[in-house]
Formats: sequence, C-alpha cells, structure tokens
Amino acid sequence: MNFGMFTDFHVRADMSQAEAFEESFSQVAEVEQMGMDSVWLAEHHFTPDRSVLASPLIIASAIAARTSTLRVGLAVQVLPLTNPLRVAEEAATVDHISKGRFDFGIGRSGLTKYYQGYNIPYSESRGRFFEALQVIMKAWKGGSFSHQGDFYSYDDVQVVPQPFQQPYPPTRIAVASEDTFPIVGKLGHPIFISATTGIPVLKERLKLYRTARQEAGFEWPGEVTLRIPAYVAETTAKAQADPKNSAIHAIQYAATELIKTAASEEGVERLRRMANIPYEEILRQRVMFGTPAEVTERLEEYRDELDISGVVLETNYGGQIPNDRVMASVRMLTENVVPRFK
Repeated sequence: MNFGMFTDFHVRADMSQAEAFEESFSQVAEVEQMGMDSVWLAEHHFTPDRSVLASPLIIASAIAARTSTLRVGLAVQVLPLTNPLRVAEEAATVDHISKGRFDFGIGRSGLTKYYQGYNIPYSESRGRFFEALQVIMKAWKGGSFSHQGDFYSYDDVQVVPQPFQQPYPPTRIAVASEDTFPIVGKLGHPIFISATTGIPVLKERLKLYRTARQEAGFEWPGEVTLRIPAYVAETTAKAQADPKNSAIHAIQYAATELIKTAASEEGVERLRRMANIPYEEILRQRVMFGTPAEVTERLEEYRDELDISGVVLETNYGGQIPNDRVMASVRMLTENVVPRFK
C-alpha cells in the first residue's frame, strides 16, 4: 500500500506566510527521511488565514528539486480554473524535473469561492473539467493537434515538453458524487475517494466505478486511493486529544465557507448540522486518530472492504496542530504502522 502525506501548506495565527512555507518544506524533507512514499499538495485561493498553497505545480517543482525518492502529487489541481494547455506544459515540466516522480491529481473542488474569485460560473465546473482533461490528454499524445470545444479552442498547437513518464504521469481524479464514479470509470483513470463518506456507501459507488471501468476495457479493479485525516500517538486518549481543536476547526471552517455559497436552503441546513457535529461522531466517521494498533486495524478495514491501493493522510487536519506534534505522529506512523502494509 502506498502511504502519502497530504499538506495544505497551512498558516496558523502565530506564523507569517514565510514561516508557513519554511515549516511545510521542512515537513516534506522529514517525511522523505522517515520513508513515506509520497506527498500530496492541495490548492487553495483567497484564504490567507488557511493556506499559502495557491500554486501547487510550482510547489511540486520545488519539492521535486529538493527530494530524491519521494513522489510528489497534486490532491488536487482544480482543473476548471486553469488553461488546460498551460497545465499540460507545466505538469510535463514537473514530471521532467522530478524524473518521473510526479502524480497528476485533478478535481473540481466544492468551494465555489474559488470560482467566484476567478470569475468562472460554478455551474460550468463539470463541463470545463472534462473538456480540460480531454485537451490535456490530446496534448500529451505528442505532435500537433487542434481542439474546438464549448470552453477551449486551439488550432494546430504542439505541447513542449512531453511528459517524462510515458504515455503520461499517473492521472488521478477526485470523485465524490454518485454519478461521477461511473463517468470516471469509463475513462479508466485511478481515483481519490474521501473517508467523509461511510464504507457501505463507498462500496456501492466503487462498484459503479469498477463495473464501468471493466466494461470500457480496463483492468479490474483500478487504483483507488483513500484520503483521510490521521493522527497517531502512544495512547488513545492522547491521539484523540492532541488534534481535537484542529479537527473541530476544520469541520466548522468548511461548513462556514460552504454555507456562504450553498445552492439551497436544504444545503444550508445540512451544513449547519455539520458545523455542530459532536467530536465523538467525528472520531467515528471522519478521521483515523488512535494508537498504532488502532490505526492499523482501521486501515486493514478500509483495505479489505474497499480494496484500496493507497492512502493520502491529512496529518494536520485543520492546520492547527503544532509542528512538533505533527511530526511525532508521522514518525510513529512510519515506524509502527506503515511496515505492516509493505
């Protein structure tokens, strides 16, 4: 199983933006020494109290230049906000800089604030996403091509460089809504799924993905990576207490941001309930906080029930956990949990 660390390049109230960059780059260097397989980068815009990670491809190139074994992936590039031709060029460039250690993770994001800031209607996000992906796949075939679509038009262009990995970097799509699973399955790409959805529902949706994938001529079952917040400590009490405030902050922050742009009153009410979810319920359904034995047991359940091939671990869920505690948790994870899955 592939073990990756997810990072937001968080900003806390007591740190400058420069310090946020320094701390996150330091974490990446440490987790490579600890033996983690990969690091995964988010994409955030217009949130100065949360993150400085607005340009994941630039950060990915910096990480690639600073590391030698760690794979660097995007989780995810918000594809509808970009010019796909430029993304094809830059992602291929990172692939060369990393000498093939790059993973191209893409999605739409549920934060409509980003779309408003870039003056792109969120209603166009799905159409823009799939057309942008089509353009990138054409660009990575090599040679000149043209494209005339609903959102993008190009005439006789040729992308340079072509990717280092052939035919192109692993391209993984974040999926959440039920109807997206079979659509992505037909394309054959690996996927991200989130632990915010329970195992029984994920099993049903993965069946849709895998069936569609198989019917389209791709091998069963396809690579599935689970994204989940994780924290490991010597005792259950400590593993639950250390990240508590940060986890609650993450839930409340997400609900507050989404409420501002919810499409319906029903959606507003659901988000309000989410903002007030008891911590005990967060522990049961949304996160993986525990001792090495407890985290191992949870991971075995996800592996056996969902047939996942990897995990992307949010090691600082909410971004408020001090750096020394985050790294102590990661060290305990790499020393006591990861070896059980290798």
